[in-house]
Amino acid sequence: MPFHLMCWAFLGLWSWNILWTTGLSYPKALPCDISEASNGSGLKVDCTERNLKEIPPGIPRDTTNLTLTINHIPMLNSTSFHNLDNLTEIDMRCNCVPIKIGPKDRMCTKSVTIEENTFTALKKLRALYLDGNQLNGIPKGLPSNLILLSLEVNHIFYISKENLFELRNIQVLYLGQNCYFRNPCNVSYDIEDGAFHQFNNLTLLSLKSNNLSFIPHNLPTSLKELYLYNNNIQKVTDDDLKNLTNLEILDISGNCPRCYNAPFPCTPCPNNAPLSISKTAFEKLTKLKILRLHSNSLTRVASEWFAKTKDLRVLDLSSNFLAREIGITEFPLFLGKLEELDLSFNYELQRYPQMLRLSCSFSKLESLKILRLKGYVFQQLKPESIAPLKHLPNLEVIDLGTNFIKMANLSILMELKSFKVIGLSDNKISSPSDVQDNFGFTDDEPLLWSPMPNSDQYRNKEVREIHYFRYDEYARSCKYKDKELGDITSFVKSECSNFGKTLDVSRNNIFFLHSRFLNLTELKCLNLSGNAMSQSLNGSEFTNLKNLQYLDFSSNRLDLLYSSAFQELENLVILDISNNNHYFESEGVTHMLNFTKNLTKLKTLFMNHNKISTSTNTEMESKSLERLEFRDNRLDMLWRDGDTRYVNYFKNLLNLTVLDISHNNLNFIPRQVFGGMPDKLSELYIRRNKLKSFAWGELQLLRSLKILDLSENHLTTVPRVLSNCSTSLEKFILHKNQIVRLTPKFLMDAFNLKYLDLSFNHIQYVEESSFPDGVVSQMDMLLLHKNRFMCTCNATWFVKWLNTTNVTIPQLGTDVACVAPGAQRGHPVISVDLLACQHPFLSIILYTLMTSIVLSFLTLSISSHLFMWDVWYIYHFCRAKLKGYRRLHSQSAIYDAFVIYDKEDPAVSEWVLKEMCTQLEQGGDRGLTLCLEDRDWIPGCPLIDNLSQSIHKSKRTVFILTRKYIKGGNFRTAFYMAHQRLMDEKNDVIVLIFLEKVSCNSKYLRLRKRLYKRSVLEWPANPQAQQYFWFSLRSVLATESHKQYNNLFKETL
Repeated sequence: MPFHLMCWAFLGLWSWNILWTTGLSYPKALPCDISEASNGSGLKVDCTERNLKEIPPGIPRDTTNLTLTINHIPMLNSTSFHNLDNLTEIDMRCNCVPIKIGPKDRMCTKSVTIEENTFTALKKLRALYLDGNQLNGIPKGLPSNLILLSLEVNHIFYISKENLFELRNIQVLYLGQNCYFRNPCNVSYDIEDGAFHQFNNLTLLSLKSNNLSFIPHNLPTSLKELYLYNNNIQKVTDDDLKNLTNLEILDISGNCPRCYNAPFPCTPCPNNAPLSISKTAFEKLTKLKILRLHSNSLTRVASEWFAKTKDLRVLDLSSNFLAREIGITEFPLFLGKLEELDLSFNYELQRYPQMLRLSCSFSKLESLKILRLKGYVFQQLKPESIAPLKHLPNLEVIDLGTNFIKMANLSILMELKSFKVIGLSDNKISSPSDVQDNFGFTDDEPLLWSPMPNSDQYRNKEVREIHYFRYDEYARSCKYKDKELGDITSFVKSECSNFGKTLDVSRNNIFFLHSRFLNLTELKCLNLSGNAMSQSLNGSEFTNLKNLQYLDFSSNRLDLLYSSAFQELENLVILDISNNNHYFESEGVTHMLNFTKNLTKLKTLFMNHNKISTSTNTEMESKSLERLEFRDNRLDMLWRDGDTRYVNYFKNLLNLTVLDISHNNLNFIPRQVFGGMPDKLSELYIRRNKLKSFAWGELQLLRSLKILDLSENHLTTVPRVLSNCSTSLEKFILHKNQIVRLTPKFLMDAFNLKYLDLSFNHIQYVEESSFPDGVVSQMDMLLLHKNRFMCTCNATWFVKWLNTTNVTIPQLGTDVACVAPGAQRGHPVISVDLLACQHPFLSIILYTLMTSIVLSFLTLSISSHLFMWDVWYIYHFCRAKLKGYRRLHSQSAIYDAFVIYDKEDPAVSEWVLKEMCTQLEQGGDRGLTLCLEDRDWIPGCPLIDNLSQSIHKSKRTVFILTRKYIKGGNFRTAFYMAHQRLMDEKNDVIVLIFLEKVSCNSKYLRLRKRLYKRSVLEWPANPQAQQYFWFSLRSVLATESHKQYNNLFKETL
């Protein structure tokens, strides 16, 4: 066998490839991502969102974690996980999401079917996620070692001891969201008394969003986390939680909710009553660490609740009616270890108090680190407002956002010595003015007015860590299976807060800055975004912020009239002036963009979304700047063809390593610009422009370039030889362009390249020379999905290479697919069967031959059907012209007459056999010899042959006619054949006998009666005339026809 055939045979049997240095192997055609498990003892196979309709074959046997989330697998049975005995976790969520929750373009109406004992054989299975599959019950035959089971967002409405019996070792059980407004059950959610009591190892139980009206009784004492939020529970009694002595997390939020301004269907308790909690309800929860009572319509907080919860660390009392209670409460006296307290959105309806009032008891929260007081709604921030907090030694974060504070002396916040982050966003703070008192308001302002009903309290909520107006803040999405407890971190940018003390006064009414207003010397990070400031900064506004290192000045109306702007910020490291497009879009305004030369420690500058199209100075200057983001501006105006003023715009940013000029409407980049780039530039991002061509050769001027991103442009070509353009490039991104082909020497000698993204292009073929093995084998990542690969024999090398290469190619088994030919459309390239390409010349010959045969057959068939008579006629006409006319002699007649009649008519058949045959064959002096179909035809011979022989071997052809028979096809065929003898032999053999009267509309019949009247006979109605009829018929059959024609027709013949 030739060597290349042996190679192809091997590839046909095996499509496996070594991926990991540890020797792990897997089928590359598998439509999943495979990675090593975190503990190094198994494999993780991730098939998320691969449009699977069944579990793909070829999953490695040593797989431990299998993810099949967001697919369309309709059924599981005992063979679904055959040979996958090492599975410890199966995640098959969201394969049939309920209609109101799932995507509207792929609605699932039939639930996933899980047969009994589907998971029984998986003895090592520890975690099973089956959320979002519309299951009607808990699957049967679950392995006894299972410790985690998640069945949220299904149709499970009844929980009993029986259907939980197999889960004897379960530790974590999620049963939430089976009955709520987006997944309605239309029945009462029922839990059998003591259904969970048997689980001695259960530590986490979630029954959220199930329309429960009571807390299940006899819960196991081992329980550490209990989630009952968003139900219909109206009271918590002494007995409900009494045996949960090990409970650490309790969430009963959303029961008797505060529905004012709720952006979801919300039903409060009768008469807007609060959740009724017994004073000793939490008495046995001595280990409780987290308690969430969000949106329970509480009007007071009983100190007795916390008498025994000495270890409580997190308390959430947000979205209640505790505005007055906060000023007089004493519950903080019992919470010496509390680290986080949330009292947000407890404002009183239709009230706008002058100041925040906190109970003196808040001074006892010595362990408090985070205090959230958003949405209290008050007019002024006075020293006495925060007096109870001044001496808290650990208070690091205080959030006073969305309070509609009109004026605050920010310097009083410096009295909070331990603070790290103070949030005052979404207020109405403005700069001091002479007409106002020290706090910027008048004492006679009405108190019975609240801005909350008219305020846009949802603006920008989606960017925050905590969302108070979401139905389920801690819900898990289909793509992630995070724990119920949310990750509550700082609400400001980590890049900002990492520097130190942070103040967020974004989205206020600060339209003018004065140095006295920002007398905050210890501040390291300041957020002033979204204040619509149009002040022309001259370098004096931030004189008291000498230590500031991060300034967010985005979403204002920055006017860079002076190059001295920000110069007082000597220690500034990061500056964000994005979204300040107001004056940059104005015509004729001065823009001094060389202000950076005065900021000697500035390392990062954000200038995105400013629509900068003009600049007073032709160059930016900085010796320290390392990163510049210049996205969504108008460099196409600065770099217009013929205008060379700005080609060195970034040249004097001497230390710049990262430059992002994406989304700048660039159709081309002048060649001079590449020479005007900083020498140290290592990362260049030019995404989302309109580049149709690129000066690849100019890249050699960027000697330090390591990352080049040209994604989302209109490029149609790649560098002819990349290494001739850049030898330093390590990451090259050409995602979402219009590249059709790769040059033959594209990657030749590009040994430093580690990452290449060619996805979402129009590539049809990849040649062997384009991907030299010595280069590609050293790459870490190659992206080829969503191209337009042609899976013809020209792709033979490419298919072979995909099956043998060691480079990581994401989505190889699903999205690196064929678009043509039609039989291969949508089929993964790696799995294309190229056996037909082994002998290409033979294939071409066979293809040509078979095509010719098929076309010839079709042509002959169609021509025969349409033109057979014409061809026959022309043939005989030409033959007659060449050879002259010859009379065709019929064979010697052996019958006197061939009788044709309607065999289907019994009366006609009887007349022929009994009357005619008797009179002609037996009567008279000499009997005539008749030919009859039923009697004289040869059995098995084709009808047309019998008919032809009978006509030509008979002297006459007699037609016995009725009205019905005249309309039949048999009569017409026989008549034409008999008439043909007149054309060929000039011998009229036709005799017509009418058994019924017929109309004389036929021109042929009238003509025949005129020329040869004796050949047309009618069966007489008068019996006396029958003898004359038989005499006439005998005479016609015995006499030659040409002697009976009239004289005119004789002359013609």
